[in-house]
Amino acid sequence: MGYAGFIEVLMPHRAKNPEIKTPQDWARENKTTQRIAYALILGCVLVFAMGQTVLFVLLQPISREIGFDESWVGWIVALSAASMALIQPTWGRVSDKWGRKAVIIFGLLAYAITTALFAFILQVGLWGWVAPLPLLAMLILARLAYGLTSSGIQPAASAFVADTTTGKKRTQGLAMVGAAVGLGTVAGPLFGMVLVGFGDLVPLYAAAILALVMGLVGFRYLKEPPAHVRPTPTTRLKVSDPRILPYLIMTLLVLVVVAATQQTAAYYVQDRLNLVTVAETARLTGYAMAGTAVMAIIFQGAVVQWLKPAPAVLVRSGFLIGTTAFVFLSLTKSYEGLVIGYMILGASIGLLNPGMMSAASMSVEPEEQGGVAGWIGSAMSAGFVFGPILGTNLYNVGQVAPMKVNAAIMGVMLVGSMFLAFGPRPKSLDPQPMDPEGEIDLGEE
Repeated sequence: MGYAGFIEVLMPHRAKNPEIKTPQDWARENKTTQRIAYALILGCVLVFAMGQTVLFVLLQPISREIGFDESWVGWIVALSAASMALIQPTWGRVSDKWGRKAVIIFGLLAYAITTALFAFILQVGLWGWVAPLPLLAMLILARLAYGLTSSGIQPAASAFVADTTTGKKRTQGLAMVGAAVGLGTVAGPLFGMVLVGFGDLVPLYAAAILALVMGLVGFRYLKEPPAHVRPTPTTRLKVSDPRILPYLIMTLLVLVVVAATQQTAAYYVQDRLNLVTVAETARLTGYAMAGTAVMAIIFQGAVVQWLKPAPAVLVRSGFLIGTTAFVFLSLTKSYEGLVIGYMILGASIGLLNPGMMSAASMSVEPEEQGGVAGWIGSAMSAGFVFGPILGTNLYNVGQVAPMKVNAAIMGVMLVGSMFLAFGPRPKSLDPQPMDPEGEIDLGEE
């Protein structure tokens, strides 16, 4: 394959077809290609989200063997998330120039390299070759590299969906991206639990290989609309825009709570049940997190896709169920109770992720869909800045302190959401006629 062929595979958006005037035209004329692209994009987003959370059943118990303070683990995750939160809006703009595919593939390859590097540094620490403080600095640098180079995956994926859909299908498509992020977030610990029996660091190396495979598959099969038909925003959507600010705040706080919970889950299970070994802690924590994942899948599939409730219903119900989950987790002392509590939390996540993404999407104009997706992604990443720090420091205060604070946050947001006007979708969200059925096909009904 020559240079021209390489560019054509990596950046098919450079080729111009005068018969296609909008991304929706491309999607309408290439429905099978579009469906394949959506499947690949959702898979890439899921793998990316897993990369952030597969650490949660591994890093905590491993850090104790290395000699880390519990709060040090929070700083590793928090600083990485900070880099992602700061750069994700930039990656969204870069995808306007490079194309969505190029940013996604670059992010997956960077993900594979930096995750493998992080695992190797951990192995060096387990061998005792480096003292704890220098090792901490090395791990932070590796994770910063991960955040800065791979965090364009989510905004580019959301921008692709926004490019090729409109009306209700756009809202559904963006909700699907948000659901993939949520699913990957809770599936990461399950992935770690399944593979940790083969070795403490095997899940990290496996995650790197999975990212590499997804990148190669995407390089070969992912197609996107030509560049000359992609909409270009005339103004930059600001974080202070009152149309999206409430949803950004809610997204941030929800991810703070989720990150704090996942960051302390292994500690909580280990100490609540008086466990000793890394493998046993990872296994039981993984099962508990698997309950979260299963419930998130059930609620996203049954409630969001079948019943299609309004965003206000999704958000308010999610906060109510989330408050209940943390109250229950703070009271239970059995492993069965922990599993049930985390399952209730999964139901909350399954409602809140698509609810907030849909509400934010419906609040802005068509040309602003990529911008709002970038800011939502940034808010999600920012949650992992404050959540791990909050969770680990609260855990030093007491075992149930994170659960009580999380319950309070969810409860306050529930009350606040009652006063939030989930306004109607702007009429301009459907600016032009679509196909005879009035919608772009997402490949499912």
